[in-house]
Amino acid sequence: MGRLTKIIDMSSENNPVVEKYKFLLYIDSAKPKSQHAADRLRALCRLHLLENYTLEVVDLQENPTLFEYRRIIAVPTLDIETPASQKHRFVGDLSNSEIFITAAGMMQEATKMAKQAVDIRNKIKPPYKPG
Repeated sequence: MGRLTKIIDMSSENNPVVEKYKFLLYIDSAKPKSQHAADRLRALCRLHLLENYTLEVVDLQENPTLFEYRRIIAVPTLDIETPASQKHRFVGDLSNSEIFITAAGMMQEATKMAKQAVDIRNKIKPPYKPG
């Protein structure tokens, strides 16, 4: 099915952290299961992630060389990158939404823990070194 990605932008300490899941869904528009997966993923994201995601759908018919480059061996395939920069891949039409919801829940917990680790790291000051 796919990959969920969260992007953490830490380029400036004064800017808020931007955290999103990134979904890249690879489909073959000639196959009904691919369209079903795209529709199902959109619905699941709206329901469980609200606006905390980006979704890109890549069609095998329009980008055949990309599939070899990304090592896609079956469609639909979903690549997910979490806000904690974890990467996951699901293969299938997402008809078993419980697996997706469980995985998304685990990814959300991992993201919270990663964010807490970043917050703790930012609070720790480097040791004082006399000049």
